[in-house]
Amino acid sequence: MNCRKAEKQLLRSIDGRLDERARGLLAKHLEACPACRKAEKEYRSMFSLLKDSPGAAPLPRFWERLEPRLREETELVPLLFWERWSLRAIPVFLALVILIGGFLLFTPQVRELSQSATLLLDNRDPLSETRTLFEVDKPETRTMMLMFASLDDKSPLRRPTP
Repeated sequence: MNCRKAEKQLLRSIDGRLDERARGLLAKHLEACPACRKAEKEYRSMFSLLKDSPGAAPLPRFWERLEPRLREETELVPLLFWERWSLRAIPVFLALVILIGGFLLFTPQVRELSQSATLLLDNRDPLSETRTLFEVDKPETRTMMLMFASLDDKSPLRRPTP
């Protein structure tokens, strides 16, 4: 047993809170260490003085000064809880942001094909619809069909112009 541990054990033995095994180890250490024996004598003399003396009365207005400080401390406890919680939550939040950002960055983007690309993949002629429009008899019908055909394109890149 080292001296630091023996000093802690001394305080417990004087109070009578030490078990038999620890008391035996402490007694062996006290036999071998004169510094700890001196500390034991000092502790025992302090405790005997404290037991014999009457309790000291608090200074005037002690409670009036203590109560507001106790209230302040109880008000600060929830703030300290949130401060400790936020300090632990910040790294977790940053890790989640990096994880989600990496997932979005490395996930392949699916793009929608245009009508002409779809027609080419299906081995159909993309100009076949326009040919049928131009083969119609009336020019007004042809113009109307061309206007509606241009509105059918769902691509956000093309906007109808006035």
